[in-house]
Amino acid sequence: MGLDIKYCQSRGKIILLSIGGATAQLNSDAATFSQQVWDLFMEGSSPYRPFDDAIIDGVDLDFEQSSQMDIIQFANNMNQFYKSGKHKYYITAAPQCPYPDANLGNLLSQAHIDMAFIQFYNSGWCDNSKYGLPHWPESMNYYMWDAAWHNNSFANPNIKLYVGAMAGTGAGNPGSYVGPDFFANELKELQGNYSDSFGGAMMWDMSWAR
Repeated sequence: MGLDIKYCQSRGKIILLSIGGATAQLNSDAATFSQQVWDLFMEGSSPYRPFDDAIIDGVDLDFEQSSQMDIIQFANNMNQFYKSGKHKYYITAAPQCPYPDANLGNLLSQAHIDMAFIQFYNSGWCDNSKYGLPHWPESMNYYMWDAAWHNNSFANPNIKLYVGAMAGTGAGNPGSYVGPDFFANELKELQGNYSDSFGGAMMWDMSWAR
């Protein structure tokens, strides 16, 4: 894995460690856990580094339930570690599309997050499968995220917002899936309408892509 990580980075790819998930709970305190992540995966020191001397480029926070760990403090701690490092690091988050996200909304407003990979799937009314219906823009609420961006509702005023989609019908609720042509047209229109906040696309996950 370490060699693979370094190869991908040599090709300009950013490698992030995703923390959380649909049912994840973390009981660690933020100070201990942030130190462990820094030591195991970044420029810290540990005899147990799973990727040997490979250094990843940051962490992605995907908490779809409330976490017992203070994720805001964790993110702030990681940003402090980043300042002492020699590499460029990132913190990203993967909120669900209802704005504000129930579990990551406070994180986005109180900690510096570089990118938000918004899950416009498995969330019902704001899935991107609703995009383009007669009641647009209410059907897909990217406009609400863009409004928050322009209203300086995020701790990082330059955060970039990514539109997340399912890479295949098996990646989640099949009703949330949109095909590649539909998604490409959606992204093109969103980029044109919201060029300040728009960052690009996220797909979950590429193992489902065909």
